[in-house]
Amino acid sequence: MVQEFFRKQTEDEKRDFTDIGPHKRKDPKAVFLGELSKKRLEVSKKKLPFFKKAAMNDFDDYYKEEVKKSMRKNGYVDPTDIKPIKINWDKYSSPDNIELVEVTEVRDPQVSKKHPFDVFVKTFRYKYEGYGQEGFSNMSVMEEAQFAVRRARADYENKPELVKESLAEKQSKKYIRGESKEEEEVEQDITEEEADEREANRLIGTCLSKAKAKEEADAKAEEPTSFPTFPKGIEKPKVKPKGKSKK
Repeated sequence: MVQEFFRKQTEDEKRDFTDIGPHKRKDPKAVFLGELSKKRLEVSKKKLPFFKKAAMNDFDDYYKEEVKKSMRKNGYVDPTDIKPIKINWDKYSSPDNIELVEVTEVRDPQVSKKHPFDVFVKTFRYKYEGYGQEGFSNMSVMEEAQFAVRRARADYENKPELVKESLAEKQSKKYIRGESKEEEEVEQDITEEEADEREANRLIGTCLSKAKAKEEADAKAEEPTSFPTFPKGIEKPKVKPKGKSKK
Protein backbone atom coordinates (compact mmCIF):
# COMPACT_ATOMS: atom_id res chain seq x y z
CA MET A 1 0.00 0.00 0.00
CA VAL A 2 1.43 3.31 -1.03
CA GLN A 3 1.42 5.89 1.72
CA GLU A 4 0.35 9.42 0.69
CA PHE A 5 1.53 12.46 2.55
CA PHE A 6 1.63 16.23 2.01
CA ARG A 7 4.21 18.69 3.19
CA LYS A 8 4.35 22.47 3.21
CA GLN A 9 6.03 23.97 0.14
CA THR A 10 9.38 25.67 0.52
CA GLU A 11 9.80 29.35 -0.34
CA ASP A 12 11.54 28.44 -3.62
CA GLU A 13 8.70 26.10 -4.58
CA LYS A 14 6.08 28.76 -3.85
CA ARG A 15 7.58 31.06 -6.48
CA ASP A 16 6.36 28.84 -9.33
CA PHE A 17 3.32 27.38 -7.56
CA THR A 18 -0.15 27.87 -9.04
CA ASP A 19 -3.22 26.68 -7.17
CA ILE A 20 -5.42 24.60 -9.50
CA GLY A 21 -7.64 23.13 -6.79
CA PRO A 22 -11.45 23.18 -6.99
CA HIS A 23 -11.71 25.80 -4.25
CA LYS A 24 -9.45 28.39 -5.84
CA ARG A 25 -10.77 31.82 -4.86
CA LYS A 26 -11.42 34.54 -7.39
CA ASP A 27 -8.46 36.82 -7.92
CA PRO A 28 -8.94 40.58 -7.34
CA LYS A 29 -9.15 41.37 -11.07
CA ALA A 30 -11.96 38.86 -11.60
CA VAL A 31 -13.87 40.40 -8.69
CA PHE A 32 -13.26 43.90 -10.08
CA LEU A 33 -14.43 42.99 -13.58
CA GLY A 34 -17.60 41.43 -12.19
CA GLU A 35 -18.42 44.60 -10.25
CA LEU A 36 -17.52 46.75 -13.25
CA SER A 37 -19.96 44.84 -15.46
CA LYS A 38 -22.78 45.27 -12.93
CA LYS A 39 -22.11 49.00 -12.58
CA ARG A 40 -22.07 49.59 -16.34
CA LEU A 41 -25.41 47.82 -16.69
CA GLU A 42 -26.84 49.91 -13.86
CA VAL A 43 -25.83 53.29 -15.33
CA SER A 44 -26.86 52.28 -18.86
CA LYS A 45 -30.42 51.73 -17.62
CA LYS A 46 -30.33 55.25 -16.18
CA LYS A 47 -28.95 56.62 -19.48
CA LEU A 48 -25.90 58.05 -17.74
CA PRO A 49 -22.38 58.20 -19.19
CA PHE A 50 -19.78 55.88 -17.64
CA PHE A 51 -16.05 55.96 -18.44
CA LYS A 52 -14.78 52.40 -18.27
CA LYS A 53 -11.17 53.24 -19.22
CA ALA A 54 -10.63 55.39 -16.12
CA ALA A 55 -11.93 52.58 -13.88
CA MET A 56 -9.63 50.04 -15.56
CA ASN A 57 -6.62 52.33 -15.21
CA ASP A 58 -7.33 52.93 -11.52
CA PHE A 59 -7.51 49.19 -10.90
CA ASP A 60 -4.27 48.53 -12.83
CA ASP A 61 -2.45 51.17 -10.77
CA TYR A 62 -3.76 49.63 -7.54
CA TYR A 63 -2.89 46.07 -8.61
CA LYS A 64 0.67 46.94 -9.65
CA GLU A 65 1.28 48.63 -6.33
CA GLU A 66 -0.07 45.67 -4.35
CA VAL A 67 2.09 43.25 -6.37
CA LYS A 68 5.18 45.32 -5.54
CA LYS A 69 4.32 45.22 -1.83
CA SER A 70 3.83 41.44 -1.90
CA MET A 71 7.14 40.92 -3.74
CA ARG A 72 8.94 43.14 -1.26
CA LYS A 73 7.41 41.27 1.66
CA ASN A 74 7.73 37.64 0.48
CA GLY A 75 10.11 37.59 -2.44
CA TYR A 76 7.22 36.33 -4.55
CA VAL A 77 3.59 37.33 -5.18
CA ASP A 78 1.23 35.86 -2.63
CA PRO A 79 -2.35 36.17 -3.98
CA THR A 80 -3.71 36.45 -0.44
CA ASP A 81 -1.81 39.72 -0.02
CA ILE A 82 -3.79 41.40 -2.83
CA LYS A 83 -7.18 42.36 -1.44
CA PRO A 84 -10.15 43.41 -3.64
CA ILE A 85 -9.99 47.10 -4.45
CA LYS A 86 -12.42 49.43 -2.69
CA ILE A 87 -13.59 51.73 -5.42
CA ASN A 88 -15.96 54.68 -5.70
CA TRP A 89 -17.90 53.73 -8.82
CA ASP A 90 -19.95 56.93 -8.90
CA LYS A 91 -16.95 59.06 -9.88
CA TYR A 92 -16.85 57.44 -13.33
CA SER A 93 -20.27 58.88 -14.15
CA SER A 94 -20.12 62.03 -12.00
CA PRO A 95 -20.75 65.50 -13.50
CA ASP A 96 -17.66 66.60 -11.53
CA ASN A 97 -15.52 64.57 -13.95
CA ILE A 98 -17.64 64.51 -17.10
CA GLU A 99 -18.75 67.26 -19.48
CA LEU A 100 -21.34 67.19 -22.26
CA VAL A 101 -19.42 68.05 -25.44
CA GLU A 102 -22.09 67.90 -28.14
CA VAL A 103 -25.41 66.44 -29.24
CA THR A 104 -25.65 64.91 -32.70
CA GLU A 105 -28.59 63.60 -34.70
CA VAL A 106 -28.03 60.73 -37.12
CA ARG A 107 -30.61 59.15 -39.42
CA ASP A 108 -31.47 55.58 -38.43
CA PRO A 109 -32.10 53.67 -41.66
CA GLN A 110 -33.59 50.62 -39.94
CA VAL A 111 -36.18 52.67 -38.05
CA SER A 112 -36.81 55.09 -40.92
CA LYS A 113 -37.83 52.35 -43.36
CA LYS A 114 -40.72 51.45 -41.04
CA HIS A 115 -42.25 54.94 -41.35
CA PRO A 116 -43.16 57.41 -44.11
CA PHE A 117 -40.65 59.91 -42.65
CA ASP A 118 -36.96 59.92 -41.76
CA VAL A 119 -36.06 59.29 -38.12
CA PHE A 120 -33.02 61.00 -36.62
CA VAL A 121 -31.76 59.65 -33.29
CA LYS A 122 -29.95 61.92 -30.85
CA THR A 123 -26.59 60.90 -29.41
CA PHE A 124 -25.16 62.72 -26.40
CA ARG A 125 -21.35 62.83 -26.47
CA TYR A 126 -19.30 63.32 -23.31
CA LYS A 127 -15.67 63.81 -22.28
CA TYR A 128 -14.05 62.48 -19.10
CA GLU A 129 -11.68 64.96 -17.47
CA GLY A 130 -8.01 64.15 -17.96
CA TYR A 131 -8.56 61.89 -20.97
CA GLY A 132 -8.40 62.89 -24.62
CA GLN A 133 -8.13 66.26 -26.33
CA GLU A 134 -10.20 69.26 -25.30
CA GLY A 135 -13.48 69.50 -27.19
CA PHE A 136 -13.47 65.84 -28.27
CA SER A 137 -15.75 63.20 -26.77
CA ASN A 138 -14.64 59.78 -25.52
CA MET A 139 -18.01 58.23 -24.63
CA SER A 140 -21.61 58.59 -25.70
CA VAL A 141 -25.20 57.80 -24.74
CA MET A 142 -27.94 57.29 -27.36
CA GLU A 143 -31.55 58.18 -26.77
CA GLU A 144 -34.30 55.55 -27.01
CA ALA A 145 -35.58 55.18 -30.58
CA GLN A 146 -39.23 55.73 -29.68
CA PHE A 147 -38.53 59.35 -28.71
CA ALA A 148 -36.86 60.00 -32.05
CA VAL A 149 -39.91 58.52 -33.80
CA ARG A 150 -42.28 60.75 -31.82
CA ARG A 151 -40.21 63.81 -32.72
CA ALA A 152 -40.17 62.90 -36.42
CA ARG A 153 -43.90 62.14 -36.43
CA ALA A 154 -44.68 65.45 -34.73
CA ASP A 155 -42.88 67.31 -37.52
CA TYR A 156 -44.37 65.14 -40.27
CA GLU A 157 -47.98 65.40 -39.03
CA ASN A 158 -47.65 68.94 -37.64
CA LYS A 159 -48.54 67.70 -34.14
CA PRO A 160 -46.01 69.22 -31.72
CA GLU A 161 -47.86 67.76 -28.75
CA LEU A 162 -46.42 64.35 -29.67
CA VAL A 163 -42.89 65.37 -28.68
CA LYS A 164 -41.58 63.99 -25.38
CA GLU A 165 -38.16 64.43 -23.82
CA SER A 166 -36.14 61.22 -23.53
CA LEU A 167 -34.42 60.08 -20.35
CA ALA A 168 -31.05 60.40 -22.10
CA GLU A 169 -31.75 64.06 -22.86
CA LYS A 170 -32.91 64.78 -19.31
CA GLN A 171 -29.76 63.20 -17.86
CA SER A 172 -27.52 65.11 -20.26
CA LYS A 173 -28.50 68.41 -18.65
CA LYS A 174 -26.55 67.42 -15.52
CA TYR A 175 -23.33 67.55 -17.53
CA ILE A 176 -23.66 71.01 -19.08
CA ARG A 177 -20.97 73.48 -17.96
CA GLY A 178 -20.12 77.17 -18.32
CA GLU A 179 -22.51 79.63 -19.96
CA SER A 180 -24.65 76.80 -21.26
CA LYS A 181 -25.09 75.61 -17.67
CA GLU A 182 -26.32 79.05 -16.55
CA GLU A 183 -28.82 79.12 -19.41
CA GLU A 184 -29.97 75.62 -18.50
CA GLU A 185 -30.51 76.64 -14.85
CA VAL A 186 -32.79 79.46 -16.04
CA GLU A 187 -34.68 76.94 -18.18
CA GLN A 188 -35.11 74.64 -15.18
CA ASP A 189 -37.02 77.38 -13.32
CA ILE A 190 -39.99 77.03 -15.67
CA THR A 191 -42.68 74.43 -15.12
CA GLU A 192 -43.09 71.29 -17.19
CA GLU A 193 -46.23 72.75 -18.80
CA GLU A 194 -44.30 75.88 -19.82
CA ALA A 195 -41.50 73.77 -21.23
CA ASP A 196 -43.99 71.72 -23.28
CA GLU A 197 -45.61 74.93 -24.52
CA ARG A 198 -42.25 76.34 -25.60
CA GLU A 199 -41.39 73.19 -27.48
CA ALA A 200 -44.82 73.19 -29.13
CA ASN A 201 -44.38 76.83 -30.22
CA ARG A 202 -40.93 76.03 -31.59
CA LEU A 203 -42.29 73.18 -33.70
CA ILE A 204 -45.25 75.27 -34.86
CA GLY A 205 -42.83 78.00 -35.94
CA THR A 206 -40.78 75.45 -37.85
CA CYS A 207 -43.85 74.09 -39.61
CA LEU A 208 -45.11 77.59 -40.50
CA SER A 209 -41.71 78.52 -41.91
CA LYS A 210 -41.71 75.42 -44.10
CA ALA A 211 -45.27 76.15 -45.27
CA LYS A 212 -44.40 79.76 -46.09
CA ALA A 213 -41.33 78.72 -48.02
CA LYS A 214 -43.42 76.23 -50.01
CA GLU A 215 -46.05 78.87 -50.82
CA GLU A 216 -43.38 81.27 -52.05
CA ALA A 217 -41.82 78.56 -54.18
CA ASP A 218 -45.23 77.63 -55.68
CA ALA A 219 -46.07 81.28 -56.36
CA LYS A 220 -42.75 81.82 -58.06
CA ALA A 221 -43.30 78.77 -60.25
CA GLU A 222 -46.70 80.13 -61.41
CA GLU A 223 -45.34 83.56 -62.46
CA PRO A 224 -45.29 84.08 -66.27
CA THR A 225 -41.90 84.07 -67.85
CA SER A 226 -40.88 87.69 -68.48
CA PHE A 227 -39.40 88.75 -71.79
CA PRO A 228 -35.97 90.33 -71.82
CA THR A 229 -35.81 94.13 -72.10
CA PHE A 230 -33.51 95.84 -74.57
CA PRO A 231 -31.72 99.19 -74.26
CA LYS A 232 -32.77 102.07 -76.49
CA GLY A 233 -31.37 101.90 -79.98
CA ILE A 234 -31.42 98.12 -80.10
CA GLU A 235 -34.31 96.57 -81.93
CA LYS A 236 -36.07 93.62 -80.36
CA PRO A 237 -35.60 90.60 -82.62
CA LYS A 238 -38.68 89.53 -84.53
CA VAL A 239 -40.04 86.07 -83.87
CA LYS A 240 -41.32 84.34 -87.00
CA PRO A 241 -44.71 82.65 -86.54
CA LYS A 242 -44.91 78.96 -87.08
CA GLY A 243 -46.31 77.78 -90.42
CA LYS A 244 -45.49 78.03 -94.12
CA SER A 245 -43.53 81.06 -95.16
CA LYS A 246 -44.68 83.14 -98.14
CA LYS A 247 -42.61 82.92 -101.27
